[in-house]
Amino acid sequence: MNTITLSNAAYKNAKHYADTQNLSVDEFVVMLIDRFTHSMANKKKYKMLPTEMLEPDIQDILNMPRTGKLDADDVNGEKARMEYYWIEE
Repeated sequence: MNTITLSNAAYKNAKHYADTQNLSVDEFVVMLIDRFTHSMANKKKYKMLPTEMLEPDIQDILNMPRTGKLDADDVNGEKARMEYYWIEE
């Protein structure tokens, strides 16, 4: 058997919750560990697709030429984006 050390406050909180659920502190901690490890095992893993496999519209956006430079105050590139799309009539 192994031992886990908790602060007094953490133990009191765990004991209080376990009591409200009719569990022992040990059962409550095991339940938390099981729930956490189960959720980590089932976590979705994503892969980045190559550009060629994306929708054509997305490919166009990603392949946009990078012209100009960003101003220091243009943190998210909004000004540069507006200049790029600006259409003079």
